[in-house]
Amino acid sequence: AKACLYTGILLSVSVLVWHARDRGSWLPLGDNFDALIWLGLLLALFVSYTQRTRPLRGLDWFIMPIVMLLLIAAAVFGRARPHEYVHTTWSWVHRVTAYGGAAAFAVAGAVGAMYLIANHTLRAKRLNPGAGLGSLERLEHITLVSVTLGFALLTIGSVTGLVWVLEGRNTLGPKWYAQPKVLLTFIAWLVYALVLHSPINPRFRGRKTAMLSVLGFALVVGVLIAVQLMPGKR
Repeated sequence: AKACLYTGILLSVSVLVWHARDRGSWLPLGDNFDALIWLGLLLALFVSYTQRTRPLRGLDWFIMPIVMLLLIAAAVFGRARPHEYVHTTWSWVHRVTAYGGAAAFAVAGAVGAMYLIANHTLRAKRLNPGAGLGSLERLEHITLVSVTLGFALLTIGSVTGLVWVLEGRNTLGPKWYAQPKVLLTFIAWLVYALVLHSPINPRFRGRKTAMLSVLGFALVVGVLIAVQLMPGKR
């Protein structure tokens, strides 16, 4: 199964590179084939990365059928130029992954705060740390699983949003990279990248991971506030 997944990803990337070379641009919204292949590739990469770092049981069964449907749609509608449904689908994927990532980060931030409270209670040598907080190991595990899911969704949302911006389908203006929404999203992505790879360095685990999870969620809240304050700049 893994060999088939990696082979499919490699072939999809090869086809997209081939098409991008022929038309002189890598932006995927020029035709139905590239747009749908790109969406399927992003979802396949999401599954591959998530299952390799922090496996989620049953994730393949939900995501891979969608990937296959996108590939079939690319084969059927590949010769036609994109209609409104392609742009709508692209925008839909961007919004779903962005808000889905925010929901996962909300869980990570809440559990990270619980970890900090439980850790402080144990350091103070209190015999009754409080009901419902759970062990530090379980809280850390839930935090890392939530961050893994949220990080993958945020990455897909950021990539689709970047492509949308480069296609000129936004009102952010020429200095889109300096907008608070973009800057906060990039900083949050970096923070969660540190959290996600914290198991590589044992000294970075535990309390520091929980603190970064809370900080990252605060940045995500800042992104949502920036979007609401700039309704015409999405």
